[in-house]
Amino acid sequence: MNFDRLQLRHLRCLATVGQERNLVRAAKALALTQPAVSKTIAELEDIVGRQLLVRRRRGVDLTAAGEVLLRHSVATLRGLREGLSLALDEAEGEQLRVVVGALPNMAAGLLPEAIALLSRTHPQLRARVVSGTNAQLMTQLRQGEIDLVVGRLAQPSAMVDLSFLQLYSEPLLLVARPGHPLAGRSAPPLSSLADYPLVVPVKQGTLVRDTADAFLFARGNALPGAVIEATDTSFALGLLRRTDAIWFAPKGAADSALALGELVRLDIDTSVTDGPVGITQRRAGEPGDGARRLIEAIAQVLRDR
Repeated sequence: MNFDRLQLRHLRCLATVGQERNLVRAAKALALTQPAVSKTIAELEDIVGRQLLVRRRRGVDLTAAGEVLLRHSVATLRGLREGLSLALDEAEGEQLRVVVGALPNMAAGLLPEAIALLSRTHPQLRARVVSGTNAQLMTQLRQGEIDLVVGRLAQPSAMVDLSFLQLYSEPLLLVARPGHPLAGRSAPPLSSLADYPLVVPVKQGTLVRDTADAFLFARGNALPGAVIEATDTSFALGLLRRTDAIWFAPKGAADSALALGELVRLDIDTSVTDGPVGITQRRAGEPGDGARRLIEAIAQVLRDR
């Protein structure tokens, strides 16, 4: 083993491949070509003297050695980022910094209110909001790229080394544009959804999609032929304005549009889809001052509501 050859790019590449479990997606996330990713992993395998990946038809798996090195790579990258962040905070004294991962149900309402509140008390606030799927955000959280994630609870497999603070529960809603053929109908049958495109959360790493699927399947319905997977609220709103698509949306993501009359809720009982919404953090280490104060601001907004 020759540690002199080991570089941060090797660890970052392994961390990204470990997140995506697919060389093509990892290459896209790293802004590299797939051959470049394969070459970097091959270099790392040569450095450690162990096979780290097993190629499969639809992606890659990590070997036992790969899983061990992945955990330590993530910890190393996280420690470096935290150290750099502390150094920056030290240099700029009065600035309050926080990087938060936001899922759609929080990004549309509660989080903007909390950041607005925090900015009033900290005029030099430096906040960065990161969007993505639940699985992507949890990986970035573990790696130290973000300080906390706000939104629905992730799948248990994505919560390794993470903790969850529940704030409240909310259901998924079936919503559409005003004037939709199902809008205004009293308790339309669930089977009528099959006649329209259905917008659902992205499958990977989220309990929201599992909840939506289970709701339909438990009632003898499958997903319709036309399914659009999306996590971006603005995309879903734009699509619904132009089509008869129906959105299976977290309540928090649709609330603002419902209040403005841009969307209407279909009269289909979805109360059984209630799920926990809250704040996910790393178990190890204390949250930074920015993360602590943002959590306090979120709690204050909820109390005011």
